[in-house]
Amino acid sequence: MENLYPLQQAGSMEAKRMIDLEKQNELLSLIGEEIKEKINCYIVGGSAMLYHGVKEATKDIDIVFDDKKSKEIFEKVLRKLGFKERDIRVIYFKKKNPPLLLERGEERIDIFIKKVVTFEITENIKKRVGKVYEYGNLIVKVVSPEDIILFKCATERAGDRIDAINILKKFNINWNIIIEEAINQTKLESYLFPVFLYDFLEELKEDFKADIPREVLKKLREISEEMLEKKLKKKS
Repeated sequence: MENLYPLQQAGSMEAKRMIDLEKQNELLSLIGEEIKEKINCYIVGGSAMLYHGVKEATKDIDIVFDDKKSKEIFEKVLRKLGFKERDIRVIYFKKKNPPLLLERGEERIDIFIKKVVTFEITENIKKRVGKVYEYGNLIVKVVSPEDIILFKCATERAGDRIDAINILKKFNINWNIIIEEAINQTKLESYLFPVFLYDFLEELKEDFKADIPREVLKKLREISEEMLEKKLKKKS
C-alpha cells in the first residue's frame, strides 16, 4: 500500500478555509490512529478529486462504507474527537439514502453506507479503484475518475457540474465504463439512474461545452427511454 499522499498547499485563500489535501491527510491520520481495528472505506466526490490532483480543496470529505459495523466504528471515533451531527435536510432535501453528516468547526464529513443517494458502490467500482492509502487502521480506497462523475450525477450538489467539467478536462474518460455502470445500476434499485445521468451530461455539453461524445449521449438516451417505458408499463 502507498504511504500518505504527498502534501500539497492550497493555492488560494478560499481553499485555506476548506479542506485541502494536507488537511485531509492530517484528519484521516488522526482518525486512523484512534481506530482499534482495520476498517475499509471508499472516498468519493471532491475528496477523491484531491487525490487525483483535480481539485485544491473541498467543503467536505465523502466516505462510503460497505457495512454498518465499520461505519459505526468510524462514527464513534469522530464523536470522540468532538464531531457533532448536523441537520442534513437543507443539503439533501427529499433525497434518498442521505448521509450521516458530522462536523467539527469547518471540518465536515459525510458518511454513507453502500449507497450515495441513488448510486450504489458495486463490485465493478471496487475493481476500478487505483489508489489505496493507509492511515493507521483506516484503509482508504479512492474511486476512479469515471466513478467520480457518476457520483456527481447522483448527489447534484452545488459545484458538482464544475467538478465534473474539471475531471473531463484532466482525464481521458473511458465512456464505455460510464455507460456500462449506468446499465449496471439499473439492475439494482436505481433503475432510473441512466435518466439522471443523461440529463446531467447533456447539461454539461450544452451549457458548459463539455467534450462529451454525441454517441455517448445518444446511447444513454436510448437506455433512459427504455427505462422510462418499463416504469410506465409497471404503473399501468
